[in-house]
Amino acid sequence: MDRQDTEKDFITAFWKLYADRPKEKISVSMLCDTAGYNRSTFYNHFEDIHDLFEKAVDGIFEPVRTSIMSKSNLYDILQGDLVRPILSSTFIQKNTYIELLFQRQDYRLLKEKIKQELLTFFQDKQDIITDIGPVSILLEYQLSAVMGVIDFWYRSGTHISQEEMLENIYEISSRGVLTSLKDQLRRNDL
Repeated sequence: MDRQDTEKDFITAFWKLYADRPKEKISVSMLCDTAGYNRSTFYNHFEDIHDLFEKAVDGIFEPVRTSIMSKSNLYDILQGDLVRPILSSTFIQKNTYIELLFQRQDYRLLKEKIKQELLTFFQDKQDIITDIGPVSILLEYQLSAVMGVIDFWYRSGTHISQEEMLENIYEISSRGVLTSLKDQLRRNDL
């Protein structure tokens, strides 16, 4: 069996165990039993459970990373017609894992990976952006807001559909919080 298949087996075993317990309660022995490998095989592929966890989260983020890095133009990424399908398709395909991360309050790693990937992309475009500092602040603000909304959505029982929630995030992000709030207040007054 090749290296990728073995790592994939361990990652699948991780998600299976993580569905029932926090990552701190998952042992290497449990992972090996679930994946069908021995401890030395685990350590040939991962430093520890935290390394495995990072690679499992990477698997969630990989489609977004690929989409972002395939774009040569910064403005192409920021266009609504591109951002919306990238995020919604990733969210739908990986919803079970994303939901587990939010239930266990472990979504911060996903947020940091997204932020780092975007910062790397922007830094590679230094001919367009000369000062990355303000971009870092904007990304932190936006990603914190998006993650907060998704966390709220899960904690409140997903009372609207996933598509509606993603549409709301996109609309608020593209129009601005204050404009969206004013529009909502106007609709409620009618």
